[in-house]
Amino acid sequence: MDCSGLAEALVGARGRQEVFRRALAALEEVGIIRCGEAYWVGEGLSLFQMQACRTTCPLVARSRPLAEEALRRGEAVKEGSFVAIPVKQGEKTLAVVALSLHEGREAPEALPSLLLLALKRPGLELAGRLLATQEEERRRVGRELHDGVGSLLTAALLTLKVAEKHPEKLPEARKRVAEALEEVRRLSRELRMPLLDDLGLKEALSRYLEEYRQHGLQVEAELDLPRLPKEKEVALFRVVQEALTNVLRHAQARRVSVRLWQEGDRLFGVVKDDGRGFDPEITPPSVGLLGMQERIQSLGGSFALRSKPGQGTEVEFGVPL
Repeated sequence: MDCSGLAEALVGARGRQEVFRRALAALEEVGIIRCGEAYWVGEGLSLFQMQACRTTCPLVARSRPLAEEALRRGEAVKEGSFVAIPVKQGEKTLAVVALSLHEGREAPEALPSLLLLALKRPGLELAGRLLATQEEERRRVGRELHDGVGSLLTAALLTLKVAEKHPEKLPEARKRVAEALEEVRRLSRELRMPLLDDLGLKEALSRYLEEYRQHGLQVEAELDLPRLPKEKEVALFRVVQEALTNVLRHAQARRVSVRLWQEGDRLFGVVKDDGRGFDPEITPPSVGLLGMQERIQSLGGSFALRSKPGQGTEVEFGVPL
C-alpha cells in the first residue's frame, strides 16, 4: 500500500476512535485486510477495545488474545492470516491493532508510526459531531411540539370557541385535547425512557417494538441481551429507534426485522427492512444516519449501512461489551 494514501486517510482525524476507524477502513478499501480491530492500552496494561468488527468473523475470537500477546512482547505477533501490531511511543505501548490479512498481503511497515502521529493530535471533532447530533435532536423535538402538539391544541382551542355557541361540539374539543395530551406523553417517553432505566434495554426494546407494530408493519424481533451500562443501553436504544423511524418514514416497507445478540465479549445488531431501498452512493447521509454512526463509534464499535433501490435497507453494527 502507498503509505501516502494511509497518511492522507488519517489527516483530520480527531480522537482515538476516529484514527483507528479511518486507518482500518483505508486498509480494507485497498484490499490489504478483510477486517480489523483496535485496542487502547489502559492502566495496568489492560486493553480497552476502541474499534470492533461489525460482524462475526474468525478474527473476533482471536483478536484479544493476539493483542494481549503483542502487548506482552512489545512487538508484532502473527498467527496465520491474523496479525496484532503494537503502536509504541518509546518503550510504552499506547495501542494494539489486530488485522485479518488477505492472502499474500502484509500490513504496511509505516502503519504503527502513522497511527502514532495521528494519535498525538488530540481533538474534539467526534465530541463536536455528537453535540451537533444532540442539538438536532432538540430541534426535532421542538418541531414535533410545534407541528404536532401545537396544531392539536390550536384545533382544540378553535373547537372550544365554536362550542361556546354550539355545545354539541364539546366532545370533539375533548377529543382534540386528549390527542394533544397523548402526543406530549409520547414525546416524554421518548426523551425519558423510564423503561430503559427500570427494566433494561431488552424489555425497553420489546415494548417499543409492540408500539411500533401498531403502525401496520410486521415486526420480527430476536433480542438476546444482557444488562449493560446505562450509557451503552441509551446509545443502542437510540440507534434502533432511529433505524426504525427511518423505516417508517421512508422505506414503504411491509416487514422489518430487529436482531440483537451477544457473542463472546461483543454485541451485534441488525435492523433490516423489505422496503424500497436507496443508493447510498448518491443519497446524502441524513443527520439521523450520522447520529447512529456516531453513537456506535463512541462505544468503540463499527457501523455499516447497506441498501439498493428496490431491495430494502440493512443497518448493522457491532460493539464491545
